[in-house]
Amino acid sequence: MTKPVQDVAAVRAIRDCLRSELEKLDQLGEQMAAIELNSAIEILNSRIGDGGDAVEEERLLRRHFDN
Repeated sequence: MTKPVQDVAAVRAIRDCLRSELEKLDQLGEQMAAIELNSAIEILNSRIGDGGDAVEEERLLRRHFDN
């Protein structure tokens, strides 16, 4: 069992920075790195109880897996 997040605001801020970096990787076409970073973002979302951005998740899935 994982321990509760002590500073939800700090984790959310880091997650938001990672989302910004994910967008940059996506624009550069760095698919594998973007997929890995997205996994980290999803982990943080679950740790802080955020559902994430369903529209953004769908866009990434279509872009990287609908070949």
